[in-house]
Parts: sequence; C-alpha cells; structure tokens
Amino acid sequence: MLNNNEINNLINGLSQRLNTSPDDLKKNLEKGNLNSIVNKMSSTQAKKLQKILDNPQQSEKILNSPQAKALMKKLMG
Repeated sequence: MLNNNEINNLINGLSQRLNTSPDDLKKNLEKGNLNSIVNKMSSTQAKKLQKILDNPQQSEKILNSPQAKALMKKLMG
C-alpha cells in the first residue's frame, strides 16, 4: 500500500503527463470520476484502462508487476 507522500508524488507526475492540475486530478480520482483522465487519452488507451478497471484481479496483478513498480518509482522521483 502506498503512503500519502507516494500517492501525492504519483498524482503530481500523472497530472503533468495529462496536462492538468494535481488538485483537479486528485478531486476527480477521489470522486471516482475518471472522465477527465480518460478524455485526455487516446481511444485505445482509454479502452485498455476501462478493461483493467473493470477487473479487480487484473488491476492487482498489473499494479504488482515489476514494470508498474518501476513506473511508480520513476514517477516518484
């Protein structure tokens, strides 16, 4: 489980990549509103994200992968 500092670092990194403010991104994530995030993705990326989010086991598997852990480490500096 990520601590608050790690979550904030991820949100900051993701907000830069999506060209949105960290506060807006955090508010949308807390509300479960992914539309603002998905709207900034290509249709292929959005479909892949939705497929992952619809399957909790797949989400867990992906988040625990070495690639995801490396990405989180990179985004956290």
